[in-house]
Amino acid sequence: MKKIVLFSALPILLVGLIEQCKKNTQHLNITLHDKPLSVIQSYIQGKWELRYEHGGISTQTIPQTNFFWEFSTKNRVTEYYHGAIIADTSINWVRDLGLFIAPDSTFVMNFFDKQGVPWVYIVDGIYNDTLLLHDNAVDGFYYHFTKSN
Repeated sequence: MKKIVLFSALPILLVGLIEQCKKNTQHLNITLHDKPLSVIQSYIQGKWELRYEHGGISTQTIPQTNFFWEFSTKNRVTEYYHGAIIADTSINWVRDLGLFIAPDSTFVMNFFDKQGVPWVYIVDGIYNDTLLLHDNAVDGFYYHFTKSN
C-alpha cells in the first residue's frame, strides 16, 4: 500500500520540480524608466557588478572588473572599485525629462562621489537579468550590471 501511494505521488512531485526549474531559468525583463520611483528602487536594490560600459562619442566598449554598486533600502548607493569605496552617499531622485526617454519624463538618479564629482544616471531597465543605467547626457555611456551575491 505504501508503494502505491509513493508511486502515485511521484509524478506530482516531478511536475512541481520541473515547474520550479523553469521559473529559476527565466530571465527578468522589465523596463524601469517609465515606472514609479518605488518600483525602480525595489528592482535595483542589492549589489550589482559593473561588467562593461558602452557608448560615448566614439561608441566604444570598456570592460570592467571588480567594480560593484550597492543600492540599499535607505536610498543610498555605495560604489566599490577593487575593494575601495569610491562613493557612499544618498541618492537624490529628481523627476525630469530624460534625454533618451522620448517626450516622457523619468526619475533621474543624482549623487556625488567621495571626490565631489556629480553623477547623473537614468535607470533604463533590467533586460536578461542585466541592469542597464545610462548617463543623462548626449553621447553618454550605458552601464551594464549583473546581480552579485
